[in-house]
Amino acid sequence: MMPLATKSQKHKRITKYFVKLSAFVPSWQKFLSLLLLFCSFNLTPELRLEGEIKGQFKFFTTDKLGNVFVLTQKNDIQKFDKKGKKLTEANFKVLGDANMIDAGNPLEIYVFYKDQNKLVYFDNMLNYRGETDLYKTLGVNNIQAVCRSYDNGFWFFDPDNFKLKKADKQGDLQSESINLANVADTILTPQMLLDDGKFVYLKTNNDRLLVFDILGNYIKTIPLEKFTSFQTKEENLIYSTYSDLYTYNPSTFEKDSYKLNQNTLFNNASFLNIRLENDRLYLQDSATIGVYSF
Repeated sequence: MMPLATKSQKHKRITKYFVKLSAFVPSWQKFLSLLLLFCSFNLTPELRLEGEIKGQFKFFTTDKLGNVFVLTQKNDIQKFDKKGKKLTEANFKVLGDANMIDAGNPLEIYVFYKDQNKLVYFDNMLNYRGETDLYKTLGVNNIQAVCRSYDNGFWFFDPDNFKLKKADKQGDLQSESINLANVADTILTPQMLLDDGKFVYLKTNNDRLLVFDILGNYIKTIPLEKFTSFQTKEENLIYSTYSDLYTYNPSTFEKDSYKLNQNTLFNNASFLNIRLENDRLYLQDSATIGVYSF
């Protein structure tokens, strides 16, 4: 009779099997696929802590190189590398409260200052490069969601007429959607915008994404679990709740979930934000952003 494999042997077999398959897929997909394999065998994935960024941050995001950008409670903008080492920081107190960072282009960082309705542009070392006053140029106020557009302009949701709009840095309007009050099946409360070069996504309420093409034409609404943040990787949506990470393919409707708080490393922790870049997993709790690799 063959002896039962130990957990250590199972870990080695899964990892060896996965290495043969992983040469043809992107790093982020390797990470998630391996995580799913371990979960399917009821094993705890061996995540390695690469670094910690300590602080109570009101916002954080990552760029495709794995760098981390945070907003502190004092409106400092800080940049860290993928091991959690601080690279640079900036603070423009005269602009008031900073609310959002868009690092979709690692060479040009967008920061939105909601109080003054200004979108400010920085280079990759957080040197000031310019700004757009959305009220003076476009006549809009009380903007809740804004993001970079694929062609280096920006998208924003206009709360006065319930439209998604795109403008260039000079504040000239480029395109706009229909009145979304006519297609949404709920009161719109915009929380986050993302342009991935293929589609534009508007997170509204806590559990749905409105999807548009790059011209601002409304396509559909995707209902999801109540999620805190999201990003896209190729054809997949990656989104998170306070304890779980999900991947969802809108074309195939295939969905996978990863119970991160069941990993003994986290002791049933609750996460404010979760992001994935290449071979790095970023987990934000109330006091720290942990950077993990597999």
